[in-house]
Amino acid sequence: MKQKIKASHVTKLVLKRAAHPGHLWQAFQLQRNRKRNSRSLEDIQLKLYSEILPSDFLHFGYFESPSISPQDISINEMVAAQGRYADLLLAQVEDRQSPILDIGCGMGGMCRLMLERKMHPVALSPDRLQVNHIRQKYPQVPVIHSKFEVVAANEYAGTFGTVITSESLQYLKLDKSLPLLAQIVKPGGRWIACDFFFREPTSEKTCHYWDDFVQQTSAARWTITLEQDITQNVLPTLRFVHLLAARFGIPLMRYAFLRFRRKQPGLHHILENLLSGIEQMAQTGIQQIDPVAFESRHKYMLVVLERAN
Repeated sequence: MKQKIKASHVTKLVLKRAAHPGHLWQAFQLQRNRKRNSRSLEDIQLKLYSEILPSDFLHFGYFESPSISPQDISINEMVAAQGRYADLLLAQVEDRQSPILDIGCGMGGMCRLMLERKMHPVALSPDRLQVNHIRQKYPQVPVIHSKFEVVAANEYAGTFGTVITSESLQYLKLDKSLPLLAQIVKPGGRWIACDFFFREPTSEKTCHYWDDFVQQTSAARWTITLEQDITQNVLPTLRFVHLLAARFGIPLMRYAFLRFRRKQPGLHHILENLLSGIEQMAQTGIQQIDPVAFESRHKYMLVVLERAN
């Protein structure tokens, strides 16, 4: 028979932990380092995504019918859309004998497809979770555990016939990345970039401004040989995720909080501000994935760039 946990006992445990100097110091350290660790260590959001969608892809996907209703999208259709997205990028690979660097490789979905097509992928990620996952699941794929900007150029000079940045370009600093790309890509090699960009100049740093990207790559002697706007083809994913969050995520969270208040009123009173903050964060997150707002500010581009011989 299960023993019922009393609210008073739970409250004492919370207060005891909160008042302990060691726990307070650890909490301070974790809070202070949150930005530094948010992308480079255990990324639970990516882990959750990879478990929901078992194809090892972490990108938006590509829907051939942009008008599809989010209510009509199934998990299988999401997986198929992610496969089409990868096919779209790999169709641009011309040199199939030289190593292909997948910068920001995610959980290795693109590397898996390259292996199936007898290509030679090399995965790069600063994220420990992703690196461990790829090493265990795809042991034949060489993995570079590093941020791209600090990769040793002399170690990989002229190594790669193709470099792919699939929704990872947004994290790269162009002033450091463009010279490095020029060194590690073979003369005549290709850079395949697929990502979203700001339509207009902004002080925000979540992605690059399109016109600035074009100017900087041109100045670095990259020539754009393919420029394809696929914004409409990725929007169904945002509509689907937004629907799930708004229709199920927020109501379920509120239900859980109300149930918690009824079952543990004392502890709920202590944590009320924290729970309110969690709901506000969730609402902010939903606004960020609003497909209408996304389309008004961003465009999603597939770009192929080549270096002169």
